[in-house]
Amino acid sequence: MNAIVPRLFQVRLPGPEDGPDFREIQTLQTEAADIPETAGLRAGVMYGLLCLPAPEVERLAHLAGELAAHVAERVLSDTLLLVTDYHRGLATLSVIAPGGRVQTELPPDSLAHIEPTDRTGVIQHDMGPSAYVQVQAVQP
Repeated sequence: MNAIVPRLFQVRLPGPEDGPDFREIQTLQTEAADIPETAGLRAGVMYGLLCLPAPEVERLAHLAGELAAHVAERVLSDTLLLVTDYHRGLATLSVIAPGGRVQTELPPDSLAHIEPTDRTGVIQHDMGPSAYVQVQAVQP
């Protein structure tokens, strides 16, 4: 598994050209029943530590859980990588399935906590497919 994470930094995630101010990468096991809760907790802690407003942290935590479950249901992979970024008012949640094989369409634009101003998409990295959500979230 350690060989996967360094390769992640060679991949371009959606966002500004100069990279995120904060990034955290967490590994999730796809066989775990609590993927949405675990992803939500990890994203909530990351964005909470950045002192984003509580409603934004809660929404980002819900989106992380929904996105992780969305990818886990649609891609055959043993492991998922939850990537949480923050850069100049933009919070980006990405879920990458290393070595994964897509079973059904991945676009995450139908997730329950998506708002009209959010950006969503799918990227096929060398290491595997991913889906992302980018949200405007300004620190106070």
